[in-house]
Amino acid sequence: MKSDTTVDYKEFINVIKRGKWTILFITLLLTLIAASIGFYSMKNSKATYQTKMSVIIGNKADIVDAKSLTGTFEAIANSSKIAEKASAALNGDVPVEEMQSSYEVTASADAPLLTIVSNGKSQKDSMKTANAVYSSFSKEVTRIYPTEPLKIMENSFVAGSGNSKFKSSYVVLAFLLGLFLSIFIVTFKGYFDEKIRTKDDVEKYLELDVIGKLSRRKRRDI
Repeated sequence: MKSDTTVDYKEFINVIKRGKWTILFITLLLTLIAASIGFYSMKNSKATYQTKMSVIIGNKADIVDAKSLTGTFEAIANSSKIAEKASAALNGDVPVEEMQSSYEVTASADAPLLTIVSNGKSQKDSMKTANAVYSSFSKEVTRIYPTEPLKIMENSFVAGSGNSKFKSSYVVLAFLLGLFLSIFIVTFKGYFDEKIRTKDDVEKYLELDVIGKLSRRKRRDI
C-alpha cells in the first residue's frame, strides 16, 4: 500500500504538469515586465553631476586634537541647520529638503579630513551646492570652535552620468517571484479541482482498480 506522502507527492507533480503553461506564462510575463521597466528606466534616467570637496580641519600643530573632532564636525555638516543656511545662501532656489538630500559629508577615519560630495542637474549646480554647504558649515564651525580653522584641500568634478547600468538582479527577482506565484496559483487551483483526470484520481476518489489505459489519439485518426 502506498504511503500518503507518496500519493501527495504524485498529486503535486500531476497538478504542476497540468498547469505548466500557466506557470510558464506568468513567469515569463513578470520577467519581461521587469526587464522592460529596467531598460526604460536606464534609457530615460537623467544625468547627474557631482562635485567632491576635501576639507582639512585645524592646523598642522594641533592635528591630533582636530582628528578627535571629525565625528562632531561630520554631524554638524549633515545637520538640517546647515541645509537651511545653504539653501538661504542660494536665495532659496533649492528648497531645504532638496538641499539636504543633494549632498553628503563624511569624515575620514585616519585624518582630520571631511569630504563634501554634492549632486546637481549640471556641473554648475553641483558646484554651487558644495560651495554653499562649505560656506555655511565653515561659519558654523567658526562660531562653535573658533580655534579650529577649515581649509579646502581639493575640488574635483565628475561629468554627468545617468543610471547606465541595467540591474539584472531585478529581473532575477521578478523571475523567481513569477515562478513561485504561478506555482502557488496552480497548486491552489488544483486543490479545489474535483475533476478526475488521471489513474491515481480514479483509484483515490472512486476506489476502483484501473485495468487499462487508452492512448491519446488525434481527432483525424478517429
